[in-house]
Amino acid sequence: MMNDTSIISAAPIVLTDDDREKLITLGGLRWPEEKIAGFFGWTRDDLRACLSDPENEISRLLMRGELEAEFKIEARLMSDAQGGDLTAARQLREMIRDRDFKLSKTDLFGGSEDRELFNRIQKYISAGSPGNMSAREQLYIDGLQLIYSLEVKFGERKTVRLLTKEPYSLTFDKAKDLVCEAVELFNGGRRNSKESLRFHTAECYDTLYHAVLDSAKGPQDYAVAAGILDKKVKLLQLDGPEVDTPPPAQYNRIFRVLSLTPESLGLPAANRDELAAQIDALDVPDSERRRLKMEAGVIDTDIAKMIQNVAQEES
Repeated sequence: MMNDTSIISAAPIVLTDDDREKLITLGGLRWPEEKIAGFFGWTRDDLRACLSDPENEISRLLMRGELEAEFKIEARLMSDAQGGDLTAARQLREMIRDRDFKLSKTDLFGGSEDRELFNRIQKYISAGSPGNMSAREQLYIDGLQLIYSLEVKFGERKTVRLLTKEPYSLTFDKAKDLVCEAVELFNGGRRNSKESLRFHTAECYDTLYHAVLDSAKGPQDYAVAAGILDKKVKLLQLDGPEVDTPPPAQYNRIFRVLSLTPESLGLPAANRDELAAQIDALDVPDSERRRLKMEAGVIDTDIAKMIQNVAQEES
């Protein structure tokens, strides 16, 4: 049983039982720090000092309120879903997936070491992005897209250095891993395709070229920049001969005209008497000679006779 008041050691904040109930409610509403501090009349620094300690009473009360609210909502959705409510079932599935992802800004910039987060995103995209992407998944992809853009423009070394500075303050290993994940997600072919690797190396040459050019002070510096640019040109094979472009007519669709009358194609009409004479001259059985005449249109097709012949052959 709690006393009516207790002093929080992390900061001079005194709680009453009524304050505790309100903190649980505010935790369920997920109010931000500044609103909670303003609601109780505390300073943000005092509240932040309490929240920096997960064992502090205020931290535990806010977390309890958040968990209780999640439990009530999900329990109600589960009950509705079991009763056949499809909307509730879909909402419950999305909430479970969102919670399972377990990613926040802290996770993205230095908090999580779980490789499965990255693998889940790759599987989600490979499966054709089924359903709606959760807010946390979108945050993860947005973060990696930002890192990839920085890596393309400034190079891996400068991007890693940026991530180790404020406000991110990542360790070097964590920053390096995030850059590698961003490159793997948005340009995975670099490790498998020579062409992708060639273009990435050309980007590095371009960054180096501009760095030398910006700091050039004399002819020797400009000569170094020209040498870097020449390497980029050769790498991209820009100094080679132009590839001949086939004429557009080569890609035109070929049209085919099918007709039962040769006259429509500009050919002479078939001479049925001549075809009949040629078929009669063949050294084949009468049944075969009759079949050829029917296919050539010399005589009418006898469907009943054809069915009878097939039946005789099968018997």
